[in-house]
Amino acid sequence: MSSDKKDILRQWLNIIAAPMMWILSTLPQITNWGRTAKEFSDANNSLLVPYGIAFSIWLPIFVGCIGYAVLQGLKSNRNRAIFRRTGWWTGAGFLSVCIWALFSGWGSPMLARWGTALIFIPAMLCLVKAMLIFTREKAALDKTERLWVWLPISLIAGWTSIAIFLNWTPIVIGSFGTSVQPIIPNVLMLCIALIWAIFVTRRSGANIAYVFPIAWGLAWLSFKALTQTPQTEIIGVFAIIGCVIVAGAALVKRSRI
Repeated sequence: MSSDKKDILRQWLNIIAAPMMWILSTLPQITNWGRTAKEFSDANNSLLVPYGIAFSIWLPIFVGCIGYAVLQGLKSNRNRAIFRRTGWWTGAGFLSVCIWALFSGWGSPMLARWGTALIFIPAMLCLVKAMLIFTREKAALDKTERLWVWLPISLIAGWTSIAIFLNWTPIVIGSFGTSVQPIIPNVLMLCIALIWAIFVTRRSGANIAYVFPIAWGLAWLSFKALTQTPQTEIIGVFAIIGCVIVAGAALVKRSRI
């Protein structure tokens, strides 16, 4: 396949997959067919599900990713080096989120649990990879492209970086069995999530757009843990501490740049 055909395929992958993420994720809400993302999260036995409003962050993410897909799909951007280096990563990430939506919305309970957990690994890694490239080469983007390219990819990379642990927590809880209090694997997964978030934050040069959705999710997790039944103060306190640590890691890194 010629390089030009590969570029066209890359562009169409993003153009199709970006809006499909939104369509597949919202279809259950519109048609009452399948489970919504909130219903899927509420159905698991994890204590790391944030308060419902936290999931509203998907709206600006979806809109931004569609804008990104349109921009990278322009003929003038077909051969641009920065889009060649990132387009396949974003396309694969978007496609993985589409598959996640199919598993969470219409899969059987077991298929939904394992399918969403497994597919979120390549989804998150691909989007983080694209975010890192865009962040390091931000100077190659004009102001409009920073708004519609760098920003949405950073936001979705940040959100999937924290959401992946939500998907894996029920599986980890099940692996511990009944001999261990559920709070222990929940705290363990929260700590691992924070370690990963701090690692990527530092690799990204303290990308605030990447940090924001992580802090957003942790803040609403803390709110739910401290105010809703059953109250789990330890999760709420850890979430607050985690939010401060991640934000602090970003500020410290930026102060050294």
